[in-house]
Amino acid sequence: MRYIRQLAIINFISYCFAFLISMLGQTRDIGGYTMGEMSAKYESGITPAAFTFSIWSVIYTALFLMLIVHLIKAFSEQQQFVTNQEVFQIGFSFSINQLAIATWVYTWLNDIPGLSLVLLLVQLFTLYYMAKRLQLLIPQKGKLSLFITQLPLSIYFGWITIACLANFAAWLVSLGWLANPAVDLYVSYALLLTAAVLGTVTVYFKHNIFYGLIIIWGIYGILMKRFEEADPYFHSLIYLGAFGIILILLAIIRSILNYSNTQKRTFLSRK
Repeated sequence: MRYIRQLAIINFISYCFAFLISMLGQTRDIGGYTMGEMSAKYESGITPAAFTFSIWSVIYTALFLMLIVHLIKAFSEQQQFVTNQEVFQIGFSFSINQLAIATWVYTWLNDIPGLSLVLLLVQLFTLYYMAKRLQLLIPQKGKLSLFITQLPLSIYFGWITIACLANFAAWLVSLGWLANPAVDLYVSYALLLTAAVLGTVTVYFKHNIFYGLIIIWGIYGILMKRFEEADPYFHSLIYLGAFGIILILLAIIRSILNYSNTQKRTFLSRK
């Protein structure tokens, strides 16, 4: 139990550090740019609309509640309690993730897009590791695990997936590879399709509807940006994005129906 308590404390401290750096990132205290200025500087066909980034407030709130509950349960429950086992399974991957996001804020605001992309990939890999260890998404673990641990990590995982794709495009812009609008368009096709496939496959095979909903949110933000720009050259992205959203929604509906049928069969077998 001592190890689990130490992990819970370290995870909370690393989160507080990353959150502080992220808040400072809204000013010019740690870089020469703001987040909005950097996004505009390296804008591409897959850059989401500004409102899309409000998802961070949801992610930070959900992660904060997760870590608080993990701390409370680490000091009040036995080692076999579900959240204590989840803390053990997560290990140091969460704190590594938080250090990566804090460093990403610094590198991004200091105009180092290549290193920023590497740090986002570290976040993506650590989230993938946590998802694999926790086997996201398993409702059978109970509501506490579902809403306190699995939901926050799922929505965080989904958004970092979108962020990696957008940061990859920004890195290409910084290299001058997307200066040609035709190249930008086709790269945007590939990245948008990647997001749609990842969202659909994850929901279809892993039944992680939270991840899928965040991918939909990211794609929606990209489509709204195209409407804001009103550039007919990039309007074909809207049709591709809409198709991707429909695919993910169909996978979500299938997962919900399968879960409902499973619950119904379980109930009938107990009667």
